Amino acid sequence: MIAKEYLDLFSNHGPLKALVKFKDHDGSVPERHLEARELDKLWCREDGLLLQFMTFDDWLFEITKYEIDPRRGLITIHAQKTSETADGGQ
Repeated sequence: MIAKEYLDLFSNHGPLKALVKFKDHDGSVPERHLEARELDKLWCREDGLLLQFMTFDDWLFEITKYEIDPRRGLITIHAQKTSETADGGQ
């Protein structure tokens, strides 16, 4: 399983925005800015698939959906707790 830290993924510079929506979790993370080329970081080079797990302040979450809205220049990452997160482990 490959998991990358959300705050390390994007430069926070550029015309696009990324935001995260958590399912059944009250936490939040800041929206980030990015260049289009940085979307490449959402792919796992080892298996060629989109990242299925991501950490937020070192808490592991499963990524359930990516939404791209080209008119708004927005990517929305939908995340939910993993069994490890739900149990309080890291």
